[in-house]
Amino acid sequence: MNNQGAEDRLQLIQTAEEECGKALIDYTSYVNIKQGTFSEPRYSTGNTLPLVCTPFGMNSFCLQTKGGDGGWFYHPAHRQTEGVRLTHQPSPWVRDYGHFVFMPQSGEPYISENERSSGFEEVSMNPAFMEIYFKRYQARMCVTPSDRGAVIKIKWDTHRTPRFAFLPFEFPADIKLDTNAAELSGYVNAYGDGTRRDFKMYFLIKFDKPVDCGNTVITKNTGETAAGTSACGNGVGINIAFAVSRGEELTARLATSFVSAENARINLEREILDKTCEDIRRETVSKWNHLLSKIEITAAEEKKRIFYSCLYRCFLFPHTFYDLDQSGEAVHYSTKSGEISKGVMYTDNGFWDTYRTLYPLFVLIIPDRLKEILEGYLNFYKEEGWLPKWLSPGERGIMPGTLIDAVLADAVVKGILTKEQSELALEAMLKNATVPADTNLNGRTGIGDYTKLGYIPSDKYKESVNNSLDAYYCDFCISQVAKMLGRSGIHDEYLLRSRGYTQLFDQKAGFIRGMKADGSREEVFSPIAWGGDYCEGSAWQNGFAVYHDIEQLTQLYGGREQFKEKLDELFDTPPVFEVGTYPCEIHEMTEMSFADFGQCAISNQPSFHIPYLYSAIGYPQKTAYWVRRMINEGFGENFFPGDEDNGSMSAWYIFSFMGFYPLCPGKAEYITGICCGEKVTLHLGNGKVLVLRNGGTANGAVISHERVMAGGDLYI
Repeated sequence: MNNQGAEDRLQLIQTAEEECGKALIDYTSYVNIKQGTFSEPRYSTGNTLPLVCTPFGMNSFCLQTKGGDGGWFYHPAHRQTEGVRLTHQPSPWVRDYGHFVFMPQSGEPYISENERSSGFEEVSMNPAFMEIYFKRYQARMCVTPSDRGAVIKIKWDTHRTPRFAFLPFEFPADIKLDTNAAELSGYVNAYGDGTRRDFKMYFLIKFDKPVDCGNTVITKNTGETAAGTSACGNGVGINIAFAVSRGEELTARLATSFVSAENARINLEREILDKTCEDIRRETVSKWNHLLSKIEITAAEEKKRIFYSCLYRCFLFPHTFYDLDQSGEAVHYSTKSGEISKGVMYTDNGFWDTYRTLYPLFVLIIPDRLKEILEGYLNFYKEEGWLPKWLSPGERGIMPGTLIDAVLADAVVKGILTKEQSELALEAMLKNATVPADTNLNGRTGIGDYTKLGYIPSDKYKESVNNSLDAYYCDFCISQVAKMLGRSGIHDEYLLRSRGYTQLFDQKAGFIRGMKADGSREEVFSPIAWGGDYCEGSAWQNGFAVYHDIEQLTQLYGGREQFKEKLDELFDTPPVFEVGTYPCEIHEMTEMSFADFGQCAISNQPSFHIPYLYSAIGYPQKTAYWVRRMINEGFGENFFPGDEDNGSMSAWYIFSFMGFYPLCPGKAEYITGICCGEKVTLHLGNGKVLVLRNGGTANGAVISHERVMAGGDLYI
């Protein structure tokens, strides 16, 4: 990629995102960034964080109310805060990396989370900025993010010594305060499981007021303090005092980089150095409004608040993971080699969750951004030899399948990728389908046995049904990309492979079940037992994941009427469960039982498509009934029915509210449900406008992607 191309593309994306200032409605006013945050490890109402950031920004900012709770470091019921955390955490189960905490203090320096904690008041909590009053320190702090940094304003209402605390965690850091320039710089070495141990996030903070050197101290997470302005080691931080009077304002400009200290300075100069906090706030609000206004709804105010709170979550992940260097060329840190490589990169996404809804939504409304995101994932393949499965910031290798195959296939069949990119995608997908990986981080589980037997044997691999069904579906995705590229041989071979799921269907039990290498099955079977051959569910939640071949699946049950009866049984069966092979009642079990939509655990991603199976076989009224109930009962201004997971559950809500759904990413079509608003206006990525109304004429129909992208009126 040449330098001019990178600059032009970035400018194209940013210009489009900033044009929202023309909008008459401030859509951010509808967003509750705390939706889904009332969660704990045993019960999730979203497992989300109230993130303040730019859309897809490199960093997010969040209050930390209890750092000792690990990934659950914020809870809305808490009344004290330990500071504002610069975070990249995509899930509490995955945890954070490249993070630190900062806060205003006054008087003496305080270090430990318990020692420094302060009662607080939320003056404002918005997608684009937060303003917090720290009661103990009598200080008001506003944080307004840019793409790779933030402007921080602090005002103290006290005569005690004003302080800015850069607070340590249990990881190495290197910090240096230049007292003449009033600049704090360095790096934090907070690496996650998905990258090298020498991984660093560089930072630069420039203050606009003189440093009070005599009262500034180096801190350690042991509670010790020492005179000085620089430190290197595990758990070091700094507490900076300033020559600022009561009521006077301190402005700090922060920039970060995963590339180098030099690039942190470039990002500071490029994004925020010559701008006021108000300038940055206008820009960030504008970026949010541009994206949120992509979908306009006519509905009750409560529904608008739920809808736009969900839509906000669709634009948080993946995170930008690249810089533009001095010449304007895109560069990024390679999480495997540790080298600085050319090209764009994105991270913090689990494709097992997001392929179902989030990326199909991107296809419709932000195709240019999606194209760049996918270019980043293809860059990952070129550097590491495998497509990503769960990035944060490097490969975590969690969850079954290689479902980025579906993301790529959907983009290919809907015309997002170039021919060259599509060829590279096919190459990478074929590697997933044929080459055993050296570790379980990459590729498909049990691909050797799958190729030999036509399925993944249950006596050799856990979650064999999910891994097998995902493999069949990804084989279908390969066939569709091959078809688009005119590779008829590959298309025919992988389309045939994609139909191998039929051998796993147990006619007697009425479910897709695991099968051993010798073709036998376990004698004892319970359709409500979780684990074993299934992932985060039982046969009820996981046995219908044949999105690409619903017609044949229907025939396995004896026909359309019999399959409808099976779906009725699914919804009529109470939400009971057996823990099965799990060591305890996991939170997904609890959430399904409280959501109470029968065995359809809309609280978790494997059940997302189940209500739409009715429409697919000709019973649209059943889909409409269950979708409307789930929309009205499962989602609220403050809660989701389960883990939100990087925008996937939010995007399910968005599609379901609009009235159509991507039942099978990789097919250029959608299945209709029911439009849950009076009117939904969708501003498509090609510049056309689709207006959806609840009229029923298209209810239960398959609608082509071409028809959707043509715009106009559609009654559902």
